[in-house]
Amino acid sequence: MIVLIGLCLCLFLPACTTERKIYVNQPIPANLLSDCLPQLPPKSMTFGESLKYNEHLLNVIEKCNTDKRSIRDINNTK
Repeated sequence: MIVLIGLCLCLFLPACTTERKIYVNQPIPANLLSDCLPQLPPKSMTFGESLKYNEHLLNVIEKCNTDKRSIRDINNTK
């Protein structure tokens, strides 16, 4: 019985604190909002390799720009 009372009292201990957490909205740095620019391809490359390279670059840039556009929209709505 004493153990149960002790457990119940332990549950009330966090309610006795006076500490408050305050969250502050900070603006997102401008360098995180800039668009991704593609890098130049290597000098020697076959036609098939260039197609794969171009597809990969376009996918990476599209995903990066979509993420950054979403961040800009969230930043503008605040």
